[in-house]
Amino acid sequence: MAIVNPKPIDLRPRGDPDQQHMKYDRNYSNSKMAMLERARAIIRQEAAALEILSNRIDEHVCSLADYILSSTGIVVVCGIGKSRLVGEKISAILTSTGTRSITLDPVDALHGDIGRVRAGDVIIALSNSGETAELIHFIRAVRQLPVTVAAITGGANSSLAQVADFVVDIGPMQEACALGLTPTTSTIAMAAVGDALALILQERRGFTRQDFARLHPGGSLGWELMRVRDLMWPLEAVPVFGLDTPLSLALLSMCRAPRKLGVGAVLSERSKVVGILIAESLGRLVDCGATPDLNDPVKRHMQQPLTVISAHAFLDQAVQIFRQHEIEQLPVHDDQERFVGLISRQDVLKLRPK
Repeated sequence: MAIVNPKPIDLRPRGDPDQQHMKYDRNYSNSKMAMLERARAIIRQEAAALEILSNRIDEHVCSLADYILSSTGIVVVCGIGKSRLVGEKISAILTSTGTRSITLDPVDALHGDIGRVRAGDVIIALSNSGETAELIHFIRAVRQLPVTVAAITGGANSSLAQVADFVVDIGPMQEACALGLTPTTSTIAMAAVGDALALILQERRGFTRQDFARLHPGGSLGWELMRVRDLMWPLEAVPVFGLDTPLSLALLSMCRAPRKLGVGAVLSERSKVVGILIAESLGRLVDCGATPDLNDPVKRHMQQPLTVISAHAFLDQAVQIFRQHEIEQLPVHDDQERFVGLISRQDVLKLRPK
């Protein structure tokens, strides 16, 4: 028996297609506006909670900061569930701003990882309710060591607060969730307290832009804080000559240099750069049929530098000079204007974030 393909069922709405389309678009638009207003309301609610928190926290956060500054141990941040994720963020901010920190899962700690904790460490425990069983079990177990415990919690009279040395009370938080259950406002409050603590410590330590650059060598943050001295070819890597050095000796010196840069610096008697000798430029002369006299002094073949840059300058300043003058190498000097190295356009552009 032949199989007949059934007629496709028409699922399109009945009636005027244009009017139906307008109806669905209107419903979608109304739904979209409702969602947008709800999103804004959530953000307003969380912002209002942070404003209340800013007035609630007291000198306990200062006492905790002072204790961490005087401590020889590390800061161990722990929590369960969403609080653990907030703890990872707090620990990362602490670490990147000069305060040594790790995170520790209380459940893993109860099964061997408690060995990561050492005498003198500061434990920061996160729990909105202050009644998280695994966390409290861990705190009681770690008390066998001489450690200090700080609680960031919404339960000032909770079990966690009672076993802590420092308590930062974020107060009762109404979650932004319509059910009042999803950790939202409370986790933002914990993260804000962590930010405040980390930045207080950063400022009290005198943590500088240079310190920040040392801990953030990669990405745009590291780039913005890197200086010319961090990327330049140092003096010992660059062949240097006097104005009257024979071209033959200069080229030989460039060939024997540990790093074959193809570039040498011509210095005055006061170690101030007065010219750059570039092997590629000499090669172009040969290609054009001209043969440089190897007995010539290098001053006849050097290129006078259009400008120089300080070793303390930021890399962005070097980029601006390279673009302005369309040069490939830039001499670097110290505070006494003595030559200390060269920085290459290619090296700078290679490292610069896209």
